[in-house]
Amino acid sequence: MKHALRLYLSPVFFRENYAFLTGVTWSTVAFIMAFQDHATTHWQNGIFKLPESFSLWWWLGLQGLVASGAMHYWRQVRSPLASMTPGMIAAEYKAIHVVLAFIMLLMAVPLLYLGAPLLNILAQESLSLALAVNSDTATPKALRGPVRLLRAVFLMGVFVLFLFPQVQERLLSLPWYSALCLLVVGMVLTVIELAHTPRPAVGQEGAGQQSVNVKAVSFRGRNKGKPSYAVESSQGSGQRGNVVVRSMLWQFPWLRNPPVPNTMMSPGPVGYLVGCVLVVISIFIMHVLVEVLHTFAVPNWSALKTSMLMAPQMICIMSVSGLASWMQARADWPFLLNLAGYGTRLDFARALYATHAKRTVQNAVLATVICSPLGVALAGLHWSRLPITMVAIFCIVVGIGYLPSLGLIFSPRKNRPALTQLLSAGGGLIGVQLALGLLFSHHTVPVWAWGIMLAGVPFSVVMALLAPQALAKADWPIEPAVL
Repeated sequence: MKHALRLYLSPVFFRENYAFLTGVTWSTVAFIMAFQDHATTHWQNGIFKLPESFSLWWWLGLQGLVASGAMHYWRQVRSPLASMTPGMIAAEYKAIHVVLAFIMLLMAVPLLYLGAPLLNILAQESLSLALAVNSDTATPKALRGPVRLLRAVFLMGVFVLFLFPQVQERLLSLPWYSALCLLVVGMVLTVIELAHTPRPAVGQEGAGQQSVNVKAVSFRGRNKGKPSYAVESSQGSGQRGNVVVRSMLWQFPWLRNPPVPNTMMSPGPVGYLVGCVLVVISIFIMHVLVEVLHTFAVPNWSALKTSMLMAPQMICIMSVSGLASWMQARADWPFLLNLAGYGTRLDFARALYATHAKRTVQNAVLATVICSPLGVALAGLHWSRLPITMVAIFCIVVGIGYLPSLGLIFSPRKNRPALTQLLSAGGGLIGVQLALGLLFSHHTVPVWAWGIMLAGVPFSVVMALLAPQALAKADWPIEPAVL
């Protein structure tokens, strides 16, 4: 185990581990904000109130540090040498627990300094562990199994919910027995997720598949001559399911022509609306449960209405979160460049950015139409602020959609996924929360804030002109990825 622990301080750990950089950056900001706070107490009416913007930086820093440790762990235990080296997987399993315990104690320091209960802090951190040690997205694709879709969607929703200070404040204010239950649940889920069993050898796997095929053939043989209404009913349900899936993924024709990378295949308007409805329902249920656990009484609508303001913020975050994913996944670009009739690299780059513009504008329009009236109604603002709020949200989403393009401008020759991820996460998570927090507050929005928000469209126009040229000069894969 000592050797496994030493690897966390070696270049093996830092190599291509982009989450560590973001985790250290955001954790440093959280520590500075915590130790610069001089309030006598943070308890207000039985609720532990966090300093402004501290919860965002602390949560992102914790997630980044835990994800960096999990990335290294899964690379080690899923490597081909792990199953052939006696004791390696067990040593790595023990080492990651030591590293995660150190991260939990380290990130508990600022909250302890602010006066939060230790048990509640550990409960919140245990939930972070259960989210960030996810094995579906770590290590190369060839070394991991298929993504568990339902689990991934649920974890993403919980991750975004904890970006809002109201959720963390409620959790830090829970009674000790509720915090203890959450701590046990989070630690059990973490231990189960980190458990790893190597895949069987090729010969054994083939034998298993062969036996399954024999069973399937014999089962089909026993069904000969029997009525087929069961098969027909299953086919009917499958067709109905396909209709639902096609409705959710339906896109406007201008997003399917010309051919574009698969990373640009985002849900269509129907899927977007369904996602918004699920977000609002999930946030409502979560706040009702938190209020019931905290007060043991049925919450009133006035208390829920204020906390529900995170719904438009989360919908806007969802609108911009995947817009820049195509900039990092370049494996299929040689196929499209050579076979889709684009012409030169510059023509291909311009076509990519043209499709990016269509996706960004579509998401901006949908977010504006949904989030603006929803936020004004929940915040109790006068409806005269609706037009300027709609213009501001449209500009915010469009501007943040083009923010990762700055990585191409500043570093055109190299593909820097860490910089793209930092700009995308910083704009989508931090920028959206700060901007919508100002828009839906009862205070007067400063002039400089209006200027920054409305500058999103001019900024995107400049990026749309400069970024394709930088992308055409960047390093691309020499050959397509082997399928």
